[in-house]
Amino acid sequence: MESRNKNFKNNLKGSGDDPLDDFLSRAERKNSEKTEKKEMAGGNPGRTIFLVIVIVLFGSYFFKGIGNISLNPFNAISQTAFSIQQPSEDLLNRMNNRMVEMGYPDLNHDDLRELRSQGVTATYISNVRALGFTELTLEDALRLANANITSTFLAMMIELGYDLSLDEYIQLRRAGVTAHYTSNVHDLGYRDVTPEQLIRMQRIGLTTSLIERLQQERGQDVPLEDVIRHRISNQ
Repeated sequence: MESRNKNFKNNLKGSGDDPLDDFLSRAERKNSEKTEKKEMAGGNPGRTIFLVIVIVLFGSYFFKGIGNISLNPFNAISQTAFSIQQPSEDLLNRMNNRMVEMGYPDLNHDDLRELRSQGVTATYISNVRALGFTELTLEDALRLANANITSTFLAMMIELGYDLSLDEYIQLRRAGVTAHYTSNVHDLGYRDVTPEQLIRMQRIGLTTSLIERLQQERGQDVPLEDVIRHRISNQ
């Protein structure tokens, strides 16, 4: 028994470390690690509260300073786009000079902006007048622009042999008649097609491909009225 006790004591001495000290050291390290994790996870409550107060005060000051600015992003975008689209004062002055030269005086910048917003510019009016419509009024120009009539359309229709009034050109465009469509109909041999026929053809959906097919079936000289009646009866 004594020899066993001696061996046990010798083993304790030989280890160089006290088991109790080791146990206490390990326990202290674990507690220290837990404390560090809690601090990392939860942070300092006082510091968090302080940061929240600073953010709130800064936000309040910032929004107070820009209170007269819209906070709606869509409004901001639309306002920016609107300002970009607006003509400059210099452009309006130059437009006004040309308008006066063409016989359209007494237009202020608001009048010019309204004309431009509807597609009527000094160049547009000049081009239409150059095609023979020298008595063009601003009301006429607005009606043409609202009917999507370009100076190119007018020039091509005149080139195809049509000498029409502004009202007749407006009727053609509102019915969907284009200069390209009219030119194709002419190329198929119907050079005497009238504005009224062009309007009817557009309203019933008569395409140039259908005209070509009927010409192949019935001959190149099939009357246009027969083509129109065929389209109406097969709708």
